[in-house]
Amino acid sequence: MIKTSRIVYFAASALFMAGVAVQVFLAGMVVVAFQMGWSNHRDLGHTLALPILVMLVSAYLGHLPRKMKWLTWLLFAVYVIQADVLIFLRGSLPVASAFHPVLALVDVLLAAILVQQAWTSVQSTRQATSPTAKLEQLDKIGL
Repeated sequence: MIKTSRIVYFAASALFMAGVAVQVFLAGMVVVAFQMGWSNHRDLGHTLALPILVMLVSAYLGHLPRKMKWLTWLLFAVYVIQADVLIFLRGSLPVASAFHPVLALVDVLLAAILVQQAWTSVQSTRQATSPTAKLEQLDKIGL
C-alpha cells in the first residue's frame, strides 16, 4: 500500500506540473496567438484540483515525510487562492488579480520540488523492498 501510494503521488504531482505547463500554453493561445477563448484555460485550471486532492490523500497513505505533506498543503492553498479567489477579483481588485499568473510560477516551483521528492521516495521504497535489501535486512539480524 505504501509503495503504490507513493507511485500514485508521483504520478499525480507530475500530472499537475504538466497541467500547469499546458495552462501557460493555453493562456498564450488566448493572449498572444488570439486562437481561442479562455474557456479551455478555465476548465483545465479547475480540473487541476483533482491531482492535488490525489496528492493529499496519497501523501498520508504513502507515509511521506512531514515536509512533503506540508508542501502539498501549501500547493493546495496556493492553487485555491490562485484559481478560486484572485481570478474573481478582476472587477473589484484588479491589482490583486494580477497575481494570478505569478502564483502559477509558485505552482510550478512547488510541483517541481514535490515531483523530485516523490521520485526519491518511490526509489527508496523500491530499494527497501528489493530482494537484495530483504536479504541484507535478514543478514543484519543474523538470519
